[in-house]
Amino acid sequence: MTARPDHPSGGSSALAANPQPDLDLPMRLRVAIVVAAAGALFVGLGPLLGLVEPGASAAFLAWPLLLALSLLAPALAFVFAKRGRLGTAAAVLVGPAALAPGRLVLDLQFVADPGLAARPELLRVETLDVLAPSAGVWLLLAGHVAAIGAGVLAVRGIGHGDEGTGSHRQGLLTLVLCAGVIAAVGVLMAPFASEDPYLLPHPALDGPVVLLIGGILLAVAAPSTAGFLAGSTDPEFARGGLLGMAAALACVAVPPLVSAAVLDQVQLAWGPVLVVVAVIALVVLAVPAGRADSGESADDLRLPALTRLITASSVLALVAGALALLAAAAPQVEMPFGLRDPSPYPARLLWPAGFLLVALGIGLLLPRLAGWLRPMLTVVWVVIPFAAAGVLDAVFTAVQAADASAGIGAWAAGIAVLFAASAAIVAAIAGAVERDDVDLTEMAMHRMVLVPSLLALLLGAGAFSLPVLTAPDYTAPGVFTAFGTTSWGLVIALAAVVGAAVLAPMCRPPRAAALLCAAALVVAVRVLEFPLTAERLPESEPGLGLWFGAACVVVLLGTSVAAARVPGDRQ
Repeated sequence: MTARPDHPSGGSSALAANPQPDLDLPMRLRVAIVVAAAGALFVGLGPLLGLVEPGASAAFLAWPLLLALSLLAPALAFVFAKRGRLGTAAAVLVGPAALAPGRLVLDLQFVADPGLAARPELLRVETLDVLAPSAGVWLLLAGHVAAIGAGVLAVRGIGHGDEGTGSHRQGLLTLVLCAGVIAAVGVLMAPFASEDPYLLPHPALDGPVVLLIGGILLAVAAPSTAGFLAGSTDPEFARGGLLGMAAALACVAVPPLVSAAVLDQVQLAWGPVLVVVAVIALVVLAVPAGRADSGESADDLRLPALTRLITASSVLALVAGALALLAAAAPQVEMPFGLRDPSPYPARLLWPAGFLLVALGIGLLLPRLAGWLRPMLTVVWVVIPFAAAGVLDAVFTAVQAADASAGIGAWAAGIAVLFAASAAIVAAIAGAVERDDVDLTEMAMHRMVLVPSLLALLLGAGAFSLPVLTAPDYTAPGVFTAFGTTSWGLVIALAAVVGAAVLAPMCRPPRAAALLCAAALVVAVRVLEFPLTAERLPESEPGLGLWFGAACVVVLLGTSVAAARVPGDRQ
């Protein structure tokens, strides 16, 4: 199997092997570096103009630090570009572009409610009065938009050329993914601890909805982008990408650490520390990522071994499943004396979710089952966030309303989500490697699979949109009603079922059967919510979602059997 020119860095390897400092830069890459530098200036200097009206300043002189951190990536890109390493220069701008949407959403908190932003390096308010955003906020947001544009321009600026000259070892990809997961855990944790009543930090999952969305975007972008960059067939592109990711994560982690160091009422928290650990790991891993294997020509290049990718996804799935089982068994929240713990019933869903991931992880280690179970993991992983969302919702409510504290079960549930997502990402990469030798020219829809899949899609929408449990004076969290943390789990699970139903008719028969079977398992966990949690409410009865879910499981399993019997070997 030879490497494909499927990464925009492909044309840079010859330049990387023989750098030419006087080489004229492609116009788009040159513009990308200028746009990235301008965006960095916006982010660094925006606070100088003031973020709110009436005016309020940062808790300390932080704009030089912010400016220096923001300029790291464009400065690196400029240096690599002048040395003729165009692929490396372009890749450096990819990491900041990938994290920019999450950072942009986090900064939107200054528009929604500046008092809840908890960003002492940018703003410290000393009033409960309503504050309006000023010019500095829009400059800050423009900086993030510029980072996204610079990343797009940089990748397009070096074009799609010949194949790269390096290969990458699976061990490197696994280590990079682990670093990305560590960074994801860090960005979801509180940035610092504080005794200042005007600086009240929250973990992302326990904060305002804007901070929740921004934190999730960062947590998803960190491991997925790092894995994509490390898997590039061009070693120079991989090296530049990891350095750019490290620079972008440093912009997130360093300001809270400095705040804790210079402010008396702000103390260190573990979140930024974990992100800094990931930054160091990515910088270190960038060195071997940029080395091409000696003695190999471009025709001898091989993508990471499929079996090793499947093994890595298996290990991640086993860890995710074990953490989910730990979360189900351990205390989720420590309640004040005399108050009832609201988390035991939602935590019961973690048992089937955890066992499913453990079973898949074990099955992936068996060569005869791995090929069939691999696509299942890309769907079934969502049972972990689906089950964990209900637990975390109960924990957040208890923390906010009763001054309770999160227990080890809540932390285990949150971390299990990240490992499950990482397992799915690695399994998806394995699928891409597997399809490298598949003929895609005869892809077609098969009506025997398409029609029942669309029916299952509609039934699945009802299963996750409508409540499976009803009771007097009780409104179940849903997609369209009482939207909260639990609802995010419903949305993620529904998206996975919809994706499986849409993709199955276009896949080869064994893969289609696996996807549909996996979707049936996801819906089955939704159906189990009624028997596992009905006892918590008096006079509880099955809701419409239960019947939609049961019908969906039947249709998906039947369609899975039909898909397996489709003749041919389509993709």
